[in-house]
Amino acid sequence: MLAQGILGHADTQQRFSDLYRQKKLPHAWMIYGMQGMGKAMLAHTMAQIYVCESLRPDGQACGQCHACEMVLGGSHPDLAQVGLDWDEKKKRFRRDIRVEQIRHALDFLTLTGMRSERRVMIIDDANRMNLAAANALLKGLEEPAEGALLLMVCHDLSALPETIRSRCMLEHCSPLALHDVRTVLKKMALPQTSLLLAENLAKGCPGRVQALNDETIASACLQWQTLTQSIQYADLGEIEAWLQKYVQKVPNELIVSILVEPLQHTIQEWMGDYELSEKIYIAVQGVLTWEHDVRAHALRPVPSLLARILQVRKVWKQAA
Repeated sequence: MLAQGILGHADTQQRFSDLYRQKKLPHAWMIYGMQGMGKAMLAHTMAQIYVCESLRPDGQACGQCHACEMVLGGSHPDLAQVGLDWDEKKKRFRRDIRVEQIRHALDFLTLTGMRSERRVMIIDDANRMNLAAANALLKGLEEPAEGALLLMVCHDLSALPETIRSRCMLEHCSPLALHDVRTVLKKMALPQTSLLLAENLAKGCPGRVQALNDETIASACLQWQTLTQSIQYADLGEIEAWLQKYVQKVPNELIVSILVEPLQHTIQEWMGDYELSEKIYIAVQGVLTWEHDVRAHALRPVPSLLARILQVRKVWKQAA
């Protein structure tokens, strides 16, 4: 995508371009912020600026030279990317980025560029590196190759060691403004029935709701919203049946977001009662960490979420 096609991150693009033209560009950038706001697209735009053979007067990629055409076509020999690998056996993405992937990335950066002296590696989901991978990356950060640029996309900065964070240019990305979110959702051509739901769930990060392009998932999410709108009165049998059917199909982040949306209003209503608001806050935090806990501790998703929903209902009964 061309640089001008990225919404909400113009300042970062310009800062990157200015440093590049001033020959002051840091060799490693950590682009971090909430998931779904276009950080990976921003990284590719920055990479395109770096390898472009004819920058525009404003320092942005021209989009017309051979290098830009190859970047847009995904075939530039001096640009590569690593991220979560697809596990063909389990039919899902792996839980973490492995040390072999990082070693391959660092080896790529030490090679001589095929089109110029510049090489770019993008590490997506950098916060999902396991310990061995993070340690391997640290060595590469300490001894950068000439002309090598490392762009890392991170959704949870706290998941990375301080030794890595301190060796990178930290670039925080903020959620998109509502008008930009609406522009992106319009381009995504979501089903009309799920547009309002998508806008509410996006929270400035339209990439979070991309799965709603699938009408089956959109319909399931609307059903989940109905089931959990008043969780204190919800039918647990229907909730369990829905989870059994959709927990492996609907992105877990959407399941949590829909579930938590009405609970947040309750927290605000109970702010006057410190003890009660603290209990509901802790219960809701349990729901919010469910996806992470399932992944980190190999929990069974349906029973573990049901247990956390029951904890929320327990707090409600205490308040009644």
